[in-house]
Amino acid sequence: MRFLIDEMFPPATCPQLAKRGHDAVHVRDRGLDAHPDAEVAALAARERRVLITDNVKDFAHGDGIVIVCVLKSRLRARGMDQDLAAMLDAWARANREPYVGLHWPSVPPCGSA
Repeated sequence: MRFLIDEMFPPATCPQLAKRGHDAVHVRDRGLDAHPDAEVAALAARERRVLITDNVKDFAHGDGIVIVCVLKSRLRARGMDQDLAAMLDAWARANREPYVGLHWPSVPPCGSA
């Protein structure tokens, strides 16, 4: 699956996802770190990527893209990249053709991943 990782998550998530067979880029890779949400959504749409964010409020309207909402507070600070990649890999395998809109994947409680 093709992912776009938003700025609140570590860029190291991308190589972790690549190890699992996914194509992942971070907003920093595209020069969009700290840019308006509309620009991030437009990039996800242009590149046909699933946007991974915990910025639910600003992306709740959908933007015509697939958005996976992950609350950063539910992930361990240490090893967040590995935990997030594992969770997204499991989500992608269960949702091979995800619908446009918001998705809330199962996230293990902090420290249990």
